[in-house]
Amino acid sequence: MAEQHGFESPQQLMGLLQGFMGSAALKAGLDLELFTHIAHGADTAEKLAAVKKVPERAMRILCDALVAFGALTKSGGHYSLPPASQAMLVKGSPAYFGAMAGIMCNPLMWNEAGRLADVVRAGHSLLDQGAEAPEHPFWEEFSRRSKQMATMGGPAVAELAASLFGAGEPARILDIAAGSGMYGFSALKRFPGARLVSVDWPNVLRLAEPTAKQMGLAERVEFRPGDIFKDDLGTGYDLVLAVNIYHHFGIERNTELSRRLHAATASGGRLIIVDAVPDENREHERFALVFALTMLIWTREGDTYTLSEYERMLKPAGYRDIELKAVPGPAPFQAIVARK
Repeated sequence: MAEQHGFESPQQLMGLLQGFMGSAALKAGLDLELFTHIAHGADTAEKLAAVKKVPERAMRILCDALVAFGALTKSGGHYSLPPASQAMLVKGSPAYFGAMAGIMCNPLMWNEAGRLADVVRAGHSLLDQGAEAPEHPFWEEFSRRSKQMATMGGPAVAELAASLFGAGEPARILDIAAGSGMYGFSALKRFPGARLVSVDWPNVLRLAEPTAKQMGLAERVEFRPGDIFKDDLGTGYDLVLAVNIYHHFGIERNTELSRRLHAATASGGRLIIVDAVPDENREHERFALVFALTMLIWTREGDTYTLSEYERMLKPAGYRDIELKAVPGPAPFQAIVARK
């Protein structure tokens, strides 16, 4: 839980106004693979400039800014990686997080953030094609770039599911808006007797299918292309996964989605929603509060929702025993669990 702090000086305000340059510098460093090159020994501006074939002055300015933002350290003209940068920003690391820059700093968000005041005046995204558009090409990029994070986060959600089922295990699993597929695939690895239906746009599922084959799970997965609000989801699922989907829609639309998921859930079955969840007063959960801005920019009605708001969306659909659960993992998400 983040504490609230007001501005104490003009310098702090200047730091906030410079904040977008931190995102720009980090994304540039990742695009140029600077952290990976430094890990492999190119530890000066001169060496990095030679490797990347760019002007040394420009490279030095970028690297020094990354020092200022804490992504690099510097001594005697030599750059090095703090432990967190070594773990998360070097390609090939099991905890590599760099692909997320292509999502968090995607041009769709980046360009629209510059006219946030206009978005606020309108009350919704000004994009011609927002997140809700069928087969939006962004979701292909999202699937590719979020796969590593889902690979790290999926097992934690599977363990949460296991704790809900006790000595038993789900036989049928539904994963809506499946993306890379890794949350559903992680559940299959955890529950060897289960079968999975993964639902998403066809352009996204095409990217998930090879992963299922590589993991030896293809025989246990049905890839079902379609619209989660319109097309048949099936019935009798013991476990339904809804990861990073509710924040794209308003409460009324999400209540409609909840009714569809409830109809698909077997009696006694479980729903797990994974998302950014703010505290009830929207005061402390920094990531969830800022992430809601992304939804304002990117959607017509999207938002991040508190536990009580999830209750408003789930109880009318018929779900009960609605609880907020922690989900260990690389992203600051939590889980809403409910029972039919």
